[in-house]
Amino acid sequence: MIFTFLKGAVDIVVLGSVAQDTYLYVRGGFSLGCSRVAESFRIGGGGSAANTAVALARLGLKVGFLGAVGADDVGSLLKEDLMREGIDVSQVQVLKDHLSSRVYVIVDLDSGERGMVGLRDACNFLQIRSMEYISQSSLLHISGYMLQDEPGRSRTLEIMRKAKELGVTLSLDLTQEVAQRSLIKKAGEIDFLLGNESEFRLLGYEPSEMSLKVARRELGCQNIVVKLGARGSAALMGDEFIHKEAFRIKVVDTTGAGDAFNAGFLYGVIKQYSAEDCLEIGNALGAYACIGEGARHLPKKEEVELMLGRKI
Repeated sequence: MIFTFLKGAVDIVVLGSVAQDTYLYVRGGFSLGCSRVAESFRIGGGGSAANTAVALARLGLKVGFLGAVGADDVGSLLKEDLMREGIDVSQVQVLKDHLSSRVYVIVDLDSGERGMVGLRDACNFLQIRSMEYISQSSLLHISGYMLQDEPGRSRTLEIMRKAKELGVTLSLDLTQEVAQRSLIKKAGEIDFLLGNESEFRLLGYEPSEMSLKVARRELGCQNIVVKLGARGSAALMGDEFIHKEAFRIKVVDTTGAGDAFNAGFLYGVIKQYSAEDCLEIGNALGAYACIGEGARHLPKKEEVELMLGRKI
């Protein structure tokens, strides 16, 4: 890889939302106007950034989390959940005037596909007054949800700018809401831009070598990674375009698969693995996330090694 990482208090800092997920499992799909009786439900930890942080911690990395929760019972449970995973939550802010974030997920048991509605509150009002904690990490991964609304958007863009000045490697995960060229350009020089196929299409790009080279030039990103679901993943890393096939699995629930992929890919980046290996580890984590229920169905390092047939 082309990045040199320094040893710090943590291997990676993850910035974004932590939320309580409520899942309803139905059959026959779900759309506006229809009525279904859920076969089961469950409540667990979630939030795109927190899911990625948990996955990284289970791979054995030292992970710091930057986020916010409300001064409520849900917020206390969310912090405790991250602490149990070995994640440093010293920078998680408790905001008394805001609610902890919540996400409501409907999962179709026939296909494993899901739809969700989120209530984002506390995480959007996170304030970083000092960059010292971030400066002790070599890589800062940011959930695109932090760029969705104000005041979180302006604050996150400022954090990204300062992080680059400090020499911290930046990773940004797209969402459909922030898949806007003007917004990505405002974010400055992003080292790793990650997103799924539909998000890149909203930006006007396809997961091909030629299109991603245009994207890199127009967006000002060094490396671009596209999550292709059942077709695996593709990346433009330096001058190299790579496509890596997905693992063959029976899908149970796709919730959190992209977050898991991000963790696997970034683990490879931090370990200085080849671009192909980074994609393969990302694919392995994404696949594992899909074979169980909920966004936190995430593997330990040993389970990933069994999938890959080698040590990582």
